[in-house]
Amino acid sequence: MRNQRLIIVIILSLFFSISTAQDKFNSYRELKKIPNGMNIIHHNNKKIAVVGIHGFYPAYWPDIHHEWVQPFNLLVKEDIKTFFYKYDWNECPSSVAKEFSIELEHLIKKYPEVDDWQIVGHSMGGSVVMFTNQSFIYNSKITFNTVATPVYYEPEKTPFFIRVYESIFNKRCSETIDSLNDEFENGFINKHVQWRNIKEFDSQLKRYDFDPYDRIIKNSIVFQFPDSLDGERVGHTASLYFSILEIIN
Repeated sequence: MRNQRLIIVIILSLFFSISTAQDKFNSYRELKKIPNGMNIIHHNNKKIAVVGIHGFYPAYWPDIHHEWVQPFNLLVKEDIKTFFYKYDWNECPSSVAKEFSIELEHLIKKYPEVDDWQIVGHSMGGSVVMFTNQSFIYNSKITFNTVATPVYYEPEKTPFFIRVYESIFNKRCSETIDSLNDEFENGFINKHVQWRNIKEFDSQLKRYDFDPYDRIIKNSIVFQFPDSLDGERVGHTASLYFSILEIIN
């Protein structure tokens, strides 16, 4: 009887180890340990590469980078060359973009075999992407993707807690979303794709008293998500997974 129990325990242990072995990341805690800068998540010799850029996290936010666990596991499973750019989200997007541009240039030179670079910025990371695309040299191999990223902003109508945060940390950026007006009116240098979800289904954007997507960007391709896909609500987090799923397919 004891031996039977032992066999069952061993079988169950093997089952669970096999079922979870496919996931490179089991928790956001593993992503938190990754240092700032450009990081390799998955490497191969294929011609497509995805570079992820995270968004902003409030000081009280416990699950930092949790929204990237599922997308990264998907990319690893599909054997897609993947990178993750981490930065200090208390800095202004335009400042982060200057550092990211340098890193991206080095990355492209290092992997000349890649002919399809998909740069994916989520939330505030999308603002970093747009400021990068404002001055990044034209390259037909690059697509700059913004996911759940506002393109219109009214500071006086932002949620109270955001205004309090900006006041406490004195986060006043000299370059705001309006600094991209010329790009919005005339188009970005490189291909730009917007992945928009429905504001009312976005846990972050639904708090705004204005439509953060209320702006047309010339030559920008827009994908509008429905309220749900495969039975899952397409909110602020899920929109990242579904956009990457579409990008690689």
